[in-house]
Amino acid sequence: MTETVRNAAAPRASRDSSLPTLAFVGAGRAGRALATAAHEAGYQVVAVASRTPAHAQELADAVGARRVETAVRAARAADVTFLTVPDAAITRVAATVAASGMALGERALVHCSGAHTSSALGAARQVAARVGAVHPLQALTADSSPRVLCGTFFSVEADEGLRPTLERIVSDLGGIPFAAPSGDRALYHAAAVLAGNAPLALLARAARLLESTGVDGAIANQALATLLEGAAANVRRLGAQAALTGPVVRDDAGTVARHLRALQNDEATRSLYLLLARDTLALAGATGREEVAEVLAAQSLATVLRPRRETGRARRAGAALRHLGATA
Repeated sequence: MTETVRNAAAPRASRDSSLPTLAFVGAGRAGRALATAAHEAGYQVVAVASRTPAHAQELADAVGARRVETAVRAARAADVTFLTVPDAAITRVAATVAASGMALGERALVHCSGAHTSSALGAARQVAARVGAVHPLQALTADSSPRVLCGTFFSVEADEGLRPTLERIVSDLGGIPFAAPSGDRALYHAAAVLAGNAPLALLARAARLLESTGVDGAIANQALATLLEGAAANVRRLGAQAALTGPVVRDDAGTVARHLRALQNDEATRSLYLLLARDTLALAGATGREEVAEVLAAQSLATVLRPRRETGRARRAGAALRHLGATA
């Protein structure tokens, strides 16, 4: 089996001999960002393995490491081995390392999934390895700079003796460690997905609306991304409630009614608008926003009763909504 080291890259920080040596199994988005950031922070990355040899070689060259063929060889070479592999592969890779018969001793195996606790590495723990999970709450892309990790919050969960080491690594990367929730990680991961992915789907839908008005697609995307960045900056500075803007917060019922009327031929977007408007009202508080609350409640009632024969209450609700739209 071939193990190669070429074009060894010098780290941008002087090495501290007390720092643990690191290996990475997986050379995708997370592996590249974490390994490169660790190298720049002065850690010695000694081995990289990947199911795609070319990717492993590219990352190994970037951080001055050896490309090795297997996860077992990577784990054998380092004090701490990070499994930056797809979630479905974590348990299998850990079991492979555990079944190799190698003496794990004080070595550590750490995965970087937000969806699983360190129990996914249970096979390695049973043969004396220390195990943990470190998850960056960051959207990493194929071309992400390691600098994107500066200021990123990392959830950390690990065996007692390993936790301080992992928290030190996170801090040295410029990240902010915090204790991962215990037990089932599904809600934690769902929160991360809602914050990190759902806004992108929402932005794409909003961009299509803007394009339908005649705005160039590239301009629509960039303009709305800038708007989203501004909103995110306000949330960081003020908190979500204080950062709210728009017609719901202003109790501008006429504008909300016009929006709903404009979306009447796009039921999916209209339903999403209604759902988010109700969430916005709940966050902002209904006091002082009674007119918007009435529009949203009337629309909810009209939607529920639409397939049936209109009752007097439904007719009044529909009439109120039409009146607001006509007078706005």
